[in-house]
Amino acid sequence: MTRRLYKGDPLTPEEREELEDDLIAFCDRELDLLGDIRDLDVLYAGGSSPLWVEGLSQRIGEGGSVTAIDVDAERVDETQASLGKAEFVAPVHLLAGDVFGMPFASATFDLVYSSGLFHELDVKERTAEDALAALHSAARPGGRVATGDFVDSEDAVQLEDERLEAELRREAYASEPYGIGPPQRLVDLHEELLTDVRWQVFPPQRIRHLGKLVLAEDEPTEVFSLPPATARRLRESREAMRGRILSEGYTRPATVYVEGLVQGA
Repeated sequence: MTRRLYKGDPLTPEEREELEDDLIAFCDRELDLLGDIRDLDVLYAGGSSPLWVEGLSQRIGEGGSVTAIDVDAERVDETQASLGKAEFVAPVHLLAGDVFGMPFASATFDLVYSSGLFHELDVKERTAEDALAALHSAARPGGRVATGDFVDSEDAVQLEDERLEAELRREAYASEPYGIGPPQRLVDLHEELLTDVRWQVFPPQRIRHLGKLVLAEDEPTEVFSLPPATARRLRESREAMRGRILSEGYTRPATVYVEGLVQGA
């Protein structure tokens, strides 16, 4: 739910600084898994967070490039507006678009990377296999495709939050999110298309004060357009989740990192 983090700020300046420090630490942990990516042309698929784009750019350096594609055009505009404040080293190109219809020729990038893409995918009409095939086609022969995402190998309040969000999307938009599942689901997906697949599961990383932000969120406007019984059920589930946050905090899921090679030299 990180796309909702900055619409309001119930945190003190000190809490905001701690939150930012933890988000940076999480981002660094995930990007470090990519290893040495100096001078590569990299596609960051399904995201345009300034934090992640800046981290990729710094690791790539002046000899490569970062292209980020995000289905959320508003988020792309927000990132574009912040470019002047960020320390970009590699050139950065931001595009609004869908991974199922990426505006690139095949075999364009040395590395195609996604973080948190798959659990938010709408797979009602196109499958997760289709999405990975699209990422695969954008990578050059001998290049890499890498994916990081949440998994349900450990209980966490955020898993419940994500399930509620998925249910709301089904009821309000008739979509079908891929959701968060076991690590092996994503591993199997990659092994169908890639060679030399390796993967690792990582424990949840604490993000301080995230629970305060979730508790401060307004009720989703989509709820008001749902049938009364459905709206009531979702509200009751959300209140139960809020009770868990108050008692145990907003615990985060574990993550999995999967990468493999595209065949060819």
